[in-house]
Amino acid sequence: MNEIVFLRHGRALSTREAGVASDSQRPLSPLGEKDALAAAERLRAAGFVPSLIISSPYLRAHRTAEIAAGVFPGAARRTASELSDGPAGAVLELAEKAAGSAPVLIVGHMPLLGAAAGLLAGLPPLDLSPAGFARVLPPEGGQKGALVEFYDPEEAAR
Repeated sequence: MNEIVFLRHGRALSTREAGVASDSQRPLSPLGEKDALAAAERLRAAGFVPSLIISSPYLRAHRTAEIAAGVFPGAARRTASELSDGPAGAVLELAEKAAGSAPVLIVGHMPLLGAAAGLLAGLPPLDLSPAGFARVLPPEGGQKGALVEFYDPEEAAR
């Protein structure tokens, strides 16, 4: 099985700041846009090229996925409500099916993504910062899953 990257959406405006009525309509902030692009470019520089990008339907995750798709123009795109509604087991099932023979990028929300990434890597839940990601090799052939890279944009900026 190929790598799965769990990417948390970039920083978003609050409902009040954005003037929207629903959490699902919160857009990325300008810093969120910048950090999402930096995360996607870091993945590309490390040699990760997804064949599929799956995102939560929430605006901030959908926009993060759009930004990533600009860096990975050959990747197919789709949305999945499991990435906003959970549970973590449904996210794992979605990720494992999607990554059967090709790398996949999953864009969603905390704490759901951190729980799914940790489960797949055989670790406790991971604490993903906005625009942070976990690159995971899923378990295969009796082998344990493994965390390949953990990226925190705040730490990378220091």
